[in-house]
Order: sequence, then C-alpha cells, then structure tokens
Amino acid sequence: MKSNFFIPFICLAMVVGACNSSKKQSSGNTTDAPAAMVGNDADEHGCKASTGYTWSVVKNECVRLFESGIRLDPQDASLDKTLSAYILFKSMDDDAKAEVFIPNQKESRIFTKQPNSGEGDAGTWKDGDMTIKYWKGMYMLENNKNKVLYQGMWDNK
Repeated sequence: MKSNFFIPFICLAMVVGACNSSKKQSSGNTTDAPAAMVGNDADEHGCKASTGYTWSVVKNECVRLFESGIRLDPQDASLDKTLSAYILFKSMDDDAKAEVFIPNQKESRIFTKQPNSGEGDAGTWKDGDMTIKYWKGMYMLENNKNKVLYQGMWDNK
C-alpha cells in the first residue's frame, strides 16, 4: 500500500525533470555565445540606431535627425502621415549640398543646389527626379511632376 502512495510523486518528479532537460536542450549553451546587449548595434560608421543616430554623408558624422535635421511632414495623400522626411545641410552657411532622409528608403539622397531661378528665390536643390524648394522659411520636397510630397519650416531657435 505504501508503494502506491509514492508512485504519483515519482511520476511527477520524472515529468518535471524531463521538462527542465528539454528547456536546456532547446535554449542551447549560453556560455558559447555572447548575450545581446542594448546599444550593441553600431553600423560601419559607428552610429547606433537604437540610440537614434544615423550616418550623414554631408556632415560626415553620426547625427540624430530629429535634433539636427529640418523636419518635413508628409503632404501627399499616398504617404504614411506618421513618418517625416528630414533635410540636413553641412551647415546653414554651407548649403551647396542637401542630404534628404526619406522614410522607408535605405539610403539618404544628396541634392545639389541650383542657381537661383528668380528674385527672392532662396534656393532650389535637385537630385534626379526630385526637387527641394525653399521659399520664405518653407522647404518643400517635390517629385518630377511638381507634386509636393513633404514640407516643413526651418526653425532657427
């Protein structure tokens, strides 16, 4: 009678032991591989995306677009309204090249400043099928059909 009393406990111990053994096998040996660390995602330039940094070609350094870029909000109905584009210049005094970061595009695009097209025109930059226009504090990113895709104001505070 006593032996029947211990059988459920022995079975329970075997089940628990088997579960622990399968967990160890499925997880692998953690001592062989280094643990993933937050902030351990530096790109080839040393920029860490998890901390908000991306590489800027015109500035030749890691930047946070939301801190140093000019934010352009989506205007076209086909665009995701939650994602903004950003423009960067080497400096506000050196605007010969404009670097544009467009949502869902892997690489930034480099635009070249064009000669002024008229009196009061503060600037036009081109890159193939897209144009940036600046007028009275407003930047507009247009496609080759002059359709405004993104726009935003430069806030010089």
